[in-house]
Amino acid sequence: MKVRVELPEQLDVDEHEDAHARDEIPDRSPYGLHHLADDPDVEVEFRHPLHSTSAAWVARKVRNRLNGFEVVATAAEMLSRERRTSDAVLCMSELTGFPAALAPGGPPVVSNIVWAGRPETYSASKRVTVGRALHRLSGVVVLADSIGEDLVDAWDLDPERVHSVRLGIDTDFFPAQPWEDAGPTVASVGDDRFRDHPLLVDAVARLQARGVPVRLELGTTQRDVRIPASLGTLHRRRMEGDVRAMYGRATVVAVALVPTMRGSGSTVVLEAAASARPIVATRTPPMEALIEHGVRGLLVEPGDPDAMADAIGELLADPGRARAMGEAAREWVVEHHTTAVMAADLREVLRAAVKQAA
Repeated sequence: MKVRVELPEQLDVDEHEDAHARDEIPDRSPYGLHHLADDPDVEVEFRHPLHSTSAAWVARKVRNRLNGFEVVATAAEMLSRERRTSDAVLCMSELTGFPAALAPGGPPVVSNIVWAGRPETYSASKRVTVGRALHRLSGVVVLADSIGEDLVDAWDLDPERVHSVRLGIDTDFFPAQPWEDAGPTVASVGDDRFRDHPLLVDAVARLQARGVPVRLELGTTQRDVRIPASLGTLHRRRMEGDVRAMYGRATVVAVALVPTMRGSGSTVVLEAAASARPIVATRTPPMEALIEHGVRGLLVEPGDPDAMADAIGELLADPGRARAMGEAAREWVVEHHTTAVMAADLREVLRAAVKQAA
């Protein structure tokens, strides 16, 4: 089976591999998709960014006008021999997946769906386009059961074409961090719109007010987040590989979210687990699927800073319990949530799409 991976224009597989070799980012390829070829019957090719300066300029302009959708890159890809001779196309988000699905002809397209909302969240014209793209996909991939259930219900999709895949991370890049390095620090990171960083800041401030010697270390590009110097440190940037040291300094990794069915925070949970750190997170369906309450971390209700403070305080007050949870989390993620595991799940979805198209 020959799989063509259509990456967004900002992702160059060669640059990614070089950055990984410098120990800056996880995995040798984006999303660890080189692991698709762990099966000798699978050949993987990655789409490279447009080489022509003028074509890249046009693609960027169109992409900016269309909320990030890679229409020009997809149109150019339709002319490539590599795509025409592939058995299946794989995309890891709607930005490439929807244009690929709407392109006429070509091999079956499988795409991960990350942020697509319910029909009522779109204008009439956008609703038609999103619905057509979702129904034309040969395989819909989701990284949490709740996302798949929501998509099936909202868009009347065939449940047989919607596949839940285990999200994976590079557990070699994220090794277990020594507990000797952990201090009374709470770490968090994330940029998407479902993060509730103000609640986490409030929770840590309440702990300090109770006399708990705790500090918050937060990495985010969200401009409206503020942390007083007395409370902790704000890294207003993407942390990339530097996040490993931040996890190492922490006793607890926390993920505060607004209510959502989407998998916001899932990658941080897995990175923290691989780092052998317990997680305190807002209770959402994806978080409930990842965090066994009381075993690998603690879950709290959304919108409740006192509950978040209480859960963090519990683990800070009992380092032995925190360490046991972190060790259980590390063992679990290595067995169930590596990028090799995710690639194995994706291979099965791709094979099903190819078989259906035959």
